[in-house]
Amino acid sequence: MKTTFLFSIFLFVSSLSIIAQQEPVTQDPAAKEILDRIAAKAKQMKSIQADFSVVVEDKKENTKNSSTGNLLMKKEKYKISTRGSVVYFNGKTMWTHTIDDQEVIITEPGNNEEDMMSNPANIFTLYNRDFKYRYVRETTRNGLKMDEIDLYPKNLDQPYSRIRLLVNRNNDMPEVITSYGKDGINYTITLTNFQPDREISDTLFTFDPAKNKKVEVVDMRGTK
Repeated sequence: MKTTFLFSIFLFVSSLSIIAQQEPVTQDPAAKEILDRIAAKAKQMKSIQADFSVVVEDKKENTKNSSTGNLLMKKEKYKISTRGSVVYFNGKTMWTHTIDDQEVIITEPGNNEEDMMSNPANIFTLYNRDFKYRYVRETTRNGLKMDEIDLYPKNLDQPYSRIRLLVNRNNDMPEVITSYGKDGINYTITLTNFQPDREISDTLFTFDPAKNKKVEVVDMRGTK
């Protein structure tokens, strides 16, 4: 479940990264206009705070699971909190704290990992190089107008066939992100209480062992 959750929430972090780096390429101009606006706004944001819900739907098994949490981001730093785990990343080191197991695993993802689903530290770096995009339609959600855009990975070895964004016209930010898995498992993130540019201390992105003395620390840095 922990891996499932992390894969899901990284969709949001990465949805900003796939809207950041522009280069000449033939794409849907209607989608490009919207994504350009998101890119400009996202690059200017000093920080992001948001609540979220994650729905994992398995089409083959006909099951659906959900969870909720909170996300803090500040440039390349982030903190993802749910009922069962907290993930800290300070730009270099990652701490994955599993609360029920009273264990924290320390790793260093590295700056050269390019899979946007496994390394959200690459935010604002993986756009046209990795995706094709298409404007689908204008739609309405909870009385608000949304733009629906589909993103298709150029690398066909990815575990998902496409990512769908619902972009809120009021703030030009993705509000719903859905990944359609080739294995029949779909992940949907819905954002609420989105707050940009709040003052967030850098200390929040580092696990503090002094405040968690009963937690077993497993340091995986330097291991393959």
